[in-house]
Amino acid sequence: MKIERLALAIFLLAFGAFTLSAQSARAFEKAGDKAFAEKDYYTAFVHFRDAMERSPDDVGLWYKYAEVTRRFNAFEEAERYYSKVFTSKETQLYPLAAFWLGQVKKNLGKYQDALELFGTFLKNSTEADYHAQWANEELNSCRWAMEAPAEPADKSVRIEHLDKKINTPFSEFGAVQVGNMTYYSSFRFEYPNDNKKPERKLSKLLTSENMAKGKVMSRDFNDEKKLTAHSTFSADGSRIYYTLCEYVNASEIRCEIVYRDKDKRDRWGKTAIKLPEVINKKGFTATQPTIGFDSVSQKEVLFFVSDRPGGKGKLDIWYCEMEKDKFLEPKNLEAANTPENDISPYFHVASQMLFFSADGRGGLGGFDVYGMKRNEAWGEPHNLGKPVNSSYHDIYYSLDDSANGGFVSSNRPGSFYLDPDNKACCHDIYRVVYKDKPESPDGIPPTITVETSPTVKTYEKLEDFLPLALYFDNDEPDKRTNRTTTKKSYEETYVKYFPRKGEFVQQYTKPIDNEAEVDEATLNINDFFETEVKKGFDHLSLFSAILLQRLERGDRVEIVIKGYTSPRAKTDYNEFLAQRRISSLRNQFERWRGGVFENYIKYGKLVITEAPFGESQAASGISDDLFDERNSIYSVGASRERRVEIIEVK
Repeated sequence: MKIERLALAIFLLAFGAFTLSAQSARAFEKAGDKAFAEKDYYTAFVHFRDAMERSPDDVGLWYKYAEVTRRFNAFEEAERYYSKVFTSKETQLYPLAAFWLGQVKKNLGKYQDALELFGTFLKNSTEADYHAQWANEELNSCRWAMEAPAEPADKSVRIEHLDKKINTPFSEFGAVQVGNMTYYSSFRFEYPNDNKKPERKLSKLLTSENMAKGKVMSRDFNDEKKLTAHSTFSADGSRIYYTLCEYVNASEIRCEIVYRDKDKRDRWGKTAIKLPEVINKKGFTATQPTIGFDSVSQKEVLFFVSDRPGGKGKLDIWYCEMEKDKFLEPKNLEAANTPENDISPYFHVASQMLFFSADGRGGLGGFDVYGMKRNEAWGEPHNLGKPVNSSYHDIYYSLDDSANGGFVSSNRPGSFYLDPDNKACCHDIYRVVYKDKPESPDGIPPTITVETSPTVKTYEKLEDFLPLALYFDNDEPDKRTNRTTTKKSYEETYVKYFPRKGEFVQQYTKPIDNEAEVDEATLNINDFFETEVKKGFDHLSLFSAILLQRLERGDRVEIVIKGYTSPRAKTDYNEFLAQRRISSLRNQFERWRGGVFENYIKYGKLVITEAPFGESQAASGISDDLFDERNSIYSVGASRERRVEIIEVK
């Protein structure tokens, strides 16, 4: 529930600020920092705002307030405060101000301003920097958006904002049409006996007959303590799939996909049945299901969204074939996914089109809607253009059976805002109306403006990944041993390491007094985990898939791996540790997809060459002081040394 998560804190703005006794600006700022670190963005917003009232000229507070309002999608307010930081005398202390100001300018449709800001940011950045690479992609995106065709003058595509029978100041989303009934979700309901302050909200599933006032689904269908959302139906209409989600913290949600069958009285059964662990992978979210009959495989297919391991990036679209009540192993829909977020899939059976939203393909703004045709292979994703897309977030696109109309959820201007002054929150449901014309051969309604998106980096050859770096926790795998091999696979080490991101931030920033330094350190550690640790693991899965293709066509492949360690221990121990890390990667290849590489390794078609080394080649300046855990364990520099790299493919 990526988009609901983004808006989760925002809708609480309608309730006003906390009643707080008079405190100093510093006290409010510290409280805001604590809430921000815990991802409680509403509380952080309140504290930073109160701190600014007491210290209105504090540039650091401007920056923190801009960071929070950006997360609220309050783009005009974020633009105002990033601009204040960017034009201040202290701008050099906030090197990302130009980048984020460019982002919010783009979200506001101010593409020329965004171009200039991304260019300014790039002048002071190195090519290897993550945000510099992102800024280069955004330059292409802004140029593309400026050249994209305007909305059709003949109104062949019309967007209608649904009235208050459906929409509220809270988020409404995920509308699908079944006959004369519209099913959708609303994020406006009270969370019973919530011990959080301010109290959180729940989503529920509603229905609307012939677009009349929406009604909550009957007979205790919605869970009173969980968020209920995202409905989709089996081909014969006898089963409804949806999600049940729980709060992980103040702003994050984790979901599972469940279903109910119709009973003999044609009503939905009383019990929600959870899909098996092959779908609902423990510790990860599975959400936004859509069911469709695939004409190629001649089977029903479940598409869903997950952050499970093996994807291309953050949230990815996955799919699995269904055989009665059996769900096969899900596969990553590589043709759709990017290293960023790919969400809200909808499979239109009549046209064999999959529609989805993505924020990693450039486009007009935040999330844009894309369509891709199902043939023997998936076609290239195409941006649906204006007016379906805007510079804001456009998600949950769906079509009716005739393809003459559909829905999209958007927070574009005209939506009902909870905070009208800041234009913050939320997503409303819009009706998409097409003129009644025959369907085009590629399955896309002919009146949709379809544009090729800006170029996004793709990985087609093994060499495209090199060097492929994979990172480890301190002294892992198998702490305090001189063994040179391990029984663990790399994935087993990763799934325990990545969730410790928050602990690394806490331990590294604990002794820092300067708030700007705390912000910068937090950003650096979060970026390292998201853009290096997770990216490496996701790319390993893609690398393995391409490797299998090469082996299947008869190639002999040799991959060369180097092991690295941070310099905390003696050289001999580091050599052993580096070899264990290489051993875990060898285990990963041997066990991948149930051991598909085993025979290739056995008969010399896949050769893994090891080139381990320890401290001797660690980067200079990395602490080797065993008593300085902050710098020798939790720093980004030390963390970056604990890795193996696939450095060559022969």
